[in-house]
Amino acid sequence: MTNDLKKFYDQLTSEEVILASDVAVDNLGVVMRAGINELDLAYDIINQINPITEADYERMYIMRIGVIRLIKLAMQAHPHFDAPSVTFQRSLKLSGSVLSLIAQIGTIEHGRRVAQSLISKNGQIRKIDEIFYISLPEDLPDHEWHERELDKYMNKYYSNILTQGFESLITSDMSKEVKLLLNKLVYPFRTHFIGYEAHFALDSYFYGHAYNEIILSKGFDTFHFATYFGKQTFQNYKLAATFIVSIGLKHRAFVRALIEKVPTIRIEDILTVSVITADFLEGLREFINVFGAQQEGHVPVNDEDVKNIFDVLSISRKNLALLDRPGAPIPPLVQCSDEHVIRPLIGATSDGVMLFLLNSLQFNFPKEYDKAQRDREGVMQRVIEATLRPLLPEIDYRFNIKLKRNKNTLTDIDMILFERSTKHMVLIQLKHQDPYGEDIATKQARTGRLNQQIHEWLGKVRSWIASSSVNEIQATFRLPPLQKNPQISLLVVTRHYAHSLRHVVDGEDVSSANWTQFVTAVERLMEKDIKQIILDDLIFELKFLSIPNEEYYLPEPRSEWRVGNLHYTIEQKGRPSK
Repeated sequence: MTNDLKKFYDQLTSEEVILASDVAVDNLGVVMRAGINELDLAYDIINQINPITEADYERMYIMRIGVIRLIKLAMQAHPHFDAPSVTFQRSLKLSGSVLSLIAQIGTIEHGRRVAQSLISKNGQIRKIDEIFYISLPEDLPDHEWHERELDKYMNKYYSNILTQGFESLITSDMSKEVKLLLNKLVYPFRTHFIGYEAHFALDSYFYGHAYNEIILSKGFDTFHFATYFGKQTFQNYKLAATFIVSIGLKHRAFVRALIEKVPTIRIEDILTVSVITADFLEGLREFINVFGAQQEGHVPVNDEDVKNIFDVLSISRKNLALLDRPGAPIPPLVQCSDEHVIRPLIGATSDGVMLFLLNSLQFNFPKEYDKAQRDREGVMQRVIEATLRPLLPEIDYRFNIKLKRNKNTLTDIDMILFERSTKHMVLIQLKHQDPYGEDIATKQARTGRLNQQIHEWLGKVRSWIASSSVNEIQATFRLPPLQKNPQISLLVVTRHYAHSLRHVVDGEDVSSANWTQFVTAVERLMEKDIKQIILDDLIFELKFLSIPNEEYYLPEPRSEWRVGNLHYTIEQKGRPSK
């Protein structure tokens, strides 16, 4: 399999080189801009489809990964385009050729993603004659399903609360004013396109909606707001991300208003816009300073600061490596030239912007990022204690205990819970993670590293406990006098993902949960009619939520993929052809 897999990767690269040469002849950047336009149009259409079919999802997926790669190929082929920006109406001839190109590039990227997942899914690849046959097992477990569905439910729950709270502040007069302003300030630009004026009332309105969205996004609380990256606070980066989300929401609203106002305007010509960079930076600076002043510890920004923040939150020819991995997030901003920036509408989603921001911060400031990662477990300790206090008020807490043997440190315990009434002690290992989005390679690397670290931690802790006396346990964890060893449970709490740990947390003494599962377990216990809740109840709830019945991906029919001389098929054992 290894040799055939290498051949598959090599042929994927060879076919991409041919397509890249076609992209390289476009000196104006028309193909790249048309690709982004088509992706935004598809994104707008799919958001209005109900229900969304599997075919819709597949088409959108191929377009998404194809356009991201197209951006990279176009920008790396030209140090600069011959025109700082291009704007044009959609034509069937251009769209047809660009959509075909996107499909071919997307087919190559899909092949890379499938190849990356073969080992983790116990798949196989064989080359027979000139065709690569990829075979997947009959049953493919979806380990993330329960965490993903719980996240969706909790996000929807809190989003409704935030939206209701925000809308309760909006009077009917304010709503009318927003609608009137949208209609009044929007206008046709050069007959076929869109233009609109600014107004603080609209900025405030859409800031409120954007903020409610972004605070629920994965990665929003990754670092303390005062953490610095490249002389800028994480808070200011998040404000810039909120600005991008807010102008995306506002642009959608203006698009609808213009179409209602001037029905001859076509939506496909006005979804994606490019703007003058200097104007964008001016608006960004004003946004950060005005709305940031309402937040604790705000540090005002000047023109140089804003330019640095802008460079982190956009793709330029200096950081194209951010688009290397198949499944990378869509850039929220594309610097097509020094003078203009493209604003992909699909790149203005809260999860997407935050994921791009974290990837970019790590790329631009690796040393500062590593240091910030090491410092954030203290935040998890404080939040867990604050979450548990109302539920278990009699619990004693200890933090950062080192387990030693013969003066050598074996491992550490991030947090200890001790219940005096039951002599039950929970030893907690915390893992604050970064989200990995749709990046399969990053997911495999991070979950593999997490599994290895927890496997080693469990082994060392269990070995230390087994070889320790009652007095040593009492002294190490600073416990009250004990007559015998306490009941000891081990718990791993992660920030985002704990699904892979089901293969590691073996035994009745250990359980694991991500943060959403942990909070849900606490909330479930709070709602129960139990006279006195103890640590055993918490552990039971965590096991119930974190080790559910296995879920499986829906069966996939056999599919064939072709681009140039590359031909590969994907087949799940025991499944029919499409």
